[in-house]
Amino acid sequence: MSKLRRTAVLEEKPVARAEPPREVDGLWAIAMLRIAMELKRPGAPGLPEIIDGVVERMGIPKADLERFLAAEIGHLQEEAETRGYTR
Repeated sequence: MSKLRRTAVLEEKPVARAEPPREVDGLWAIAMLRIAMELKRPGAPGLPEIIDGVVERMGIPKADLERFLAAEIGHLQEEAETRGYTR
Protein backbone atom coordinates (compact mmCIF):
# COMPACT_ATOMS: atom_id res chain seq x y z
CA MET A 1 0.00 0.00 0.00
CA SER A 2 1.41 3.38 -0.96
CA LYS A 3 1.61 6.23 1.48
CA LEU A 4 -0.14 9.44 0.55
CA ARG A 5 2.01 12.51 0.72
CA ARG A 6 0.60 15.93 1.24
CA THR A 7 2.18 19.14 0.25
CA ALA A 8 1.24 22.55 1.49
CA VAL A 9 0.72 25.39 -0.92
CA LEU A 10 1.59 28.72 0.58
CA GLU A 11 0.05 31.76 -0.99
CA GLU A 12 1.68 35.11 -0.70
CA LYS A 13 -0.62 37.99 -0.08
CA PRO A 14 0.07 40.99 -2.27
CA VAL A 15 1.63 43.81 -0.32
CA ALA A 16 -0.58 46.86 -0.36
CA ARG A 17 1.39 49.88 -1.47
CA ALA A 18 0.43 53.23 -0.14
CA GLU A 19 0.05 55.46 -3.15
CA PRO A 20 -0.50 59.18 -3.35
CA PRO A 21 -3.93 60.31 -4.52
CA ARG A 22 -4.47 59.80 -8.26
CA GLU A 23 -5.41 63.43 -8.96
CA VAL A 24 -1.86 64.58 -8.26
CA ASP A 25 0.10 61.97 -10.23
CA GLY A 26 1.39 64.67 -12.54
CA LEU A 27 2.68 66.67 -9.59
CA TRP A 28 4.77 63.73 -8.41
CA ALA A 29 6.16 63.23 -11.91
CA ILE A 30 7.17 66.90 -12.03
CA ALA A 31 8.81 66.61 -8.61
CA MET A 32 10.73 63.54 -9.74
CA LEU A 33 11.85 65.34 -12.89
CA ARG A 34 13.08 68.26 -10.81
CA ILE A 35 14.98 65.87 -8.55
CA ALA A 36 16.59 64.25 -11.60
CA MET A 37 17.51 67.66 -13.02
CA GLU A 38 19.12 68.67 -9.72
CA LEU A 39 21.14 65.45 -9.72
CA LYS A 40 22.63 66.43 -13.09
CA ARG A 41 24.04 69.72 -11.81
CA PRO A 42 27.76 69.85 -11.11
CA GLY A 43 28.41 69.74 -7.38
CA ALA A 44 24.89 68.59 -6.60
CA PRO A 45 24.20 67.78 -2.94
CA GLY A 46 23.08 64.31 -1.85
CA LEU A 47 19.70 62.92 -2.79
CA PRO A 48 18.03 63.62 0.60
CA GLU A 49 19.02 67.28 0.41
CA ILE A 50 17.73 67.55 -3.15
CA ILE A 51 14.39 66.00 -2.18
CA ASP A 52 14.04 68.42 0.74
CA GLY A 53 14.72 71.36 -1.56
CA VAL A 54 12.21 70.23 -4.19
CA VAL A 55 9.52 69.71 -1.54
CA GLU A 56 10.15 73.17 -0.14
CA ARG A 57 10.18 74.94 -3.52
CA MET A 58 7.08 73.15 -4.81
CA GLY A 59 5.19 73.47 -1.53
CA ILE A 60 4.09 69.84 -1.56
CA PRO A 61 3.64 67.40 1.33
CA LYS A 62 6.90 65.54 1.85
CA ALA A 63 5.15 62.42 3.17
CA ASP A 64 3.07 62.10 -0.01
CA LEU A 65 6.10 62.60 -2.25
CA GLU A 66 8.05 60.06 -0.23
CA ARG A 67 5.29 57.48 -0.73
CA PHE A 68 5.48 58.05 -4.47
CA LEU A 69 9.26 57.90 -4.48
CA ALA A 70 9.25 54.68 -2.44
CA ALA A 71 8.12 52.90 -5.58
CA GLU A 72 10.61 54.75 -7.79
CA ILE A 73 13.57 55.42 -5.49
CA GLY A 74 15.52 52.37 -6.58
CA HIS A 75 15.71 53.66 -10.14
CA LEU A 76 16.51 57.19 -9.01
CA GLN A 77 19.19 56.09 -6.52
CA GLU A 78 20.75 53.78 -9.10
CA GLU A 79 20.99 56.58 -11.65
CA ALA A 80 22.44 58.96 -9.07
CA GLU A 81 25.11 56.44 -8.08
CA THR A 82 25.89 55.62 -11.72
CA ARG A 83 26.51 59.28 -12.41
CA GLY A 84 28.46 59.76 -9.20
CA TYR A 85 26.12 62.38 -7.73
CA THR A 86 25.53 60.79 -4.32
CA ARG A 87 27.91 60.86 -1.44
